[in-house]
Amino acid sequence: MGREKKSSLSLVILKISLFLIFSISIYSSPLRIGVTSNFNSETVKFINNLDTTLEIEIIYYNNYEIMNSDLLDKKIDITMFQTLDFLEEYNKKNKTNLLPLVEMYVESMGIYSLKHNSIKGVSHGSTIIIPEDTSNQKRALEFLETMGLIKLNPIRTKTAIRNIISNPFNLEIVAVASNLMTRYLEVADYVVLNGEIATNEGYNPEKDSLALENFYKKYINVLVTREKFIEDREVVKFSELLKSKETKLFILMKYGNNISFME
Repeated sequence: MGREKKSSLSLVILKISLFLIFSISIYSSPLRIGVTSNFNSETVKFINNLDTTLEIEIIYYNNYEIMNSDLLDKKIDITMFQTLDFLEEYNKKNKTNLLPLVEMYVESMGIYSLKHNSIKGVSHGSTIIIPEDTSNQKRALEFLETMGLIKLNPIRTKTAIRNIISNPFNLEIVAVASNLMTRYLEVADYVVLNGEIATNEGYNPEKDSLALENFYKKYINVLVTREKFIEDREVVKFSELLKSKETKLFILMKYGNNISFME
């Protein structure tokens, strides 16, 4: 009987020890933040310097289209690349519930070219490259419409390019994967890049683009995480630091008018 009690006690101690080890390992695991640009990477590093108690691992992606999938698969804990519209489109398409933690800023889309110095007087038959994903394709076409290059059907369909009802310059508009877009600068007449990709390519959007889109709140970038992670202590702390005056000042000093904040 004494042996049975000792055996039971040993089993309880073992379970408690395993629980404590597991709990400690979870608590001490770094906050994994997925980024796609040097800008976001530098911002994360600045925040980490503001609070060195935060243990952060930056995970860099060349293709933003797989990041939400990795977030759902728990390969990362936060993403810093997407707009509110992109997130809503993703959740709708995939029947998921990824959540925005905080609104950050707008990185305007721009039109870039290595062949032309202006978008005015665009030649008939010019080739324009736009992003392939639903949200950014729609955004790029709306941008081209504001430039007077095309006209879109007010009643939208799922495939954005099919919404073009008037193309007076007979433009060849081609949608390609985001990670391939900058390659087309060598061959296409114009390429529509979002601010993040343009900055990563070494462009200063305010100076180097032929045109920049206007500010739209639905295209504000948001910090995103999984539903069960929304109240995590480290996630909340990082979110608050991202919204701080210190971080905003850092971003403005480093990137100036290339970034627009909500007032």
